[in-house]
Amino acid sequence: MQHAIRLVIYAIALLIGFSPLATLAQATETETGPVLIRGGWLFDGVSNTRRRNSGIVIQDGKIVGLDVSAEQQNISYARVIELSESETILPGLIDLHAHYNLDLVDNGRVEEVVHNGIIFLANGVTSTWSAGEFYPERVIAQRDLIEAGDAIGPRLFVSGPYFGAFRCEYQVKVASDECIAWPNDISENEIRNEVDKWAQQGVVSIKIKQATPSEAKILIEQAHKNGMTTAGHLGNYDVEYDVSTRDAIMMGIDRIEHQLTLALGTDDPRSAETDEMVNLMIKHQVYYGANLQMYGGINLRRDHLAEMVWTDEAKYFTPYAQSLLEQRGPPEPESDEKEFAQRIVELMSLYKEGGENLLVIGTDEPVYTNLLPGFAYHRELLAMTYAGLSPVAVLKAATINGASALGVSDKLGSIESGKLADLIVVRGNPLDDIKATRDIRLVVKDGVVHDPKTLLLSAQGKIGPAGPGEHEDWELNIQPLRAKAR
Repeated sequence: MQHAIRLVIYAIALLIGFSPLATLAQATETETGPVLIRGGWLFDGVSNTRRRNSGIVIQDGKIVGLDVSAEQQNISYARVIELSESETILPGLIDLHAHYNLDLVDNGRVEEVVHNGIIFLANGVTSTWSAGEFYPERVIAQRDLIEAGDAIGPRLFVSGPYFGAFRCEYQVKVASDECIAWPNDISENEIRNEVDKWAQQGVVSIKIKQATPSEAKILIEQAHKNGMTTAGHLGNYDVEYDVSTRDAIMMGIDRIEHQLTLALGTDDPRSAETDEMVNLMIKHQVYYGANLQMYGGINLRRDHLAEMVWTDEAKYFTPYAQSLLEQRGPPEPESDEKEFAQRIVELMSLYKEGGENLLVIGTDEPVYTNLLPGFAYHRELLAMTYAGLSPVAVLKAATINGASALGVSDKLGSIESGKLADLIVVRGNPLDDIKATRDIRLVVKDGVVHDPKTLLLSAQGKIGPAGPGEHEDWELNIQPLRAKAR
């Protein structure tokens, strides 16, 4: 039986493009017996300050002791981790817009979960929601391997495919464009069945993009029937609403991404809607991911290069993929400075009006350059502070708010007794300088302790095709929603 299980793991691993031997070797990285972490400082994700850490006890993947005194520590531990006075413990970070899809051969976006996942984890991101997938079966397969202990990576809260016409990626611009994967005449029954289908495969939250208002209403209702949350990219590529922010909130959407209005600057008349949208978000407790590092990314990197790009991210791509990205050159900015200023106004208005608990962190980094989403997470934290948020507000957005938005705050998002043991140890005080979150000594996920340098080394040179002969594996092949009649 054990041999059969291993053969299945081998087959899945080969199917999604990574070494099964490495996968099985990774499964041996487990802790037996309780682990004690003592010393340093603790930011638990709930309070607004750090406190001294007398001791955290981890056993069977959970936090079983917190603020453990010296007298209570007189038991035998499998491992004792001593922290220095300058180190801080934080809850594991959560990315609520963590794309694993890359466009490397100029033929659509394709998922690479294995090494991208390792890079996320090495950066302290212990949980991700993938915000729309083009090859969801790859994400689900890796999720199952990780949950079985047969691969290393963050918790994969799977999104399934896009729900709406963006299943055809940039072949469509608005919800009314035709898409074989989401036909214009899609029926209510087909929509409900599609939500049910992915719920049965463990999707916890769906991404709505380029759906019509009537489709969105059905999607939200059916997702909630299945205990799933919903997130929406509401604007289209003609700078119009497929579904307005107001309507989406009234339909019961759980999270909104990117923008609260379609205003292209604070002088755009549509900017006057900001206060109304903010009040609706707070009244209905709708979460918001601004994705600042993506939409202001090129300009932010230009203005703050040393802070925004602090390591060589290109080395995690294959040499051939690196050459393709270099030939492509830098993309145009996602937004100009006036539009980006409006996004900051929306974010800060929500924060100042009492919506701090509704802010979440999402990178939204589909790779067109040699920058990667795991590192982009720390660019997003920094961009949020540039916008005017305090480091503690950003850290809560990165931890407890993200867990609450996914409906898992009873298990994740803070360091509390009884919760799952997802935490990181960083050098420095991130409540003074958010950049300290990227100087990571240890990552603990499910109670297993990982060295971030070892994780990063294992991913080096692995992402992308090795040569022209592998292009087919990196090309998007859109499948029709309806099977062809024979």
